[in-house]
Amino acid sequence: MAVRISISEIISGAASKKTTEEKVDFLRSNDTPALRVVLKYTYDNTIEFLIPNTPPPWNKNEFEDEAKALLYREARRLKIFIKGGGYDTLNQIKRETLFINLLEDVDNDDAETLCQMITKKPFKGLTKKTIQEAFADLIEE
Repeated sequence: MAVRISISEIISGAASKKTTEEKVDFLRSNDTPALRVVLKYTYDNTIEFLIPNTPPPWNKNEFEDEAKALLYREARRLKIFIKGGGYDTLNQIKRETLFINLLEDVDNDDAETLCQMITKKPFKGLTKKTIQEAFADLIEE
């Protein structure tokens, strides 16, 4: 069975390309719903997180190989952490605990990617314009 590359590997792989066209092609060739969620939540200014925008303390995952593809399954849970995601009334401590649990479950690089996502800081080498070119309807202005 082929091992999927992690979301963080897709992002860093795209960022390492030299031209915008190469970056767009790389993102499109590795397009998944999980990748789109992470990119949308990072670059879309209409998305508001309901958790603090600073990375919480968490224990690194010791089983990185097994966790590489976990964010693909867990990305649907990310709506718990945004305003209007259907979980706005969830207890704040419970919400933050769920986020820490998610960070501890996924690949360590993906956990770092999620922490960068909540800060809304663009990924180095990937501009909002590049993301919009790759996925035209993903980001609202």
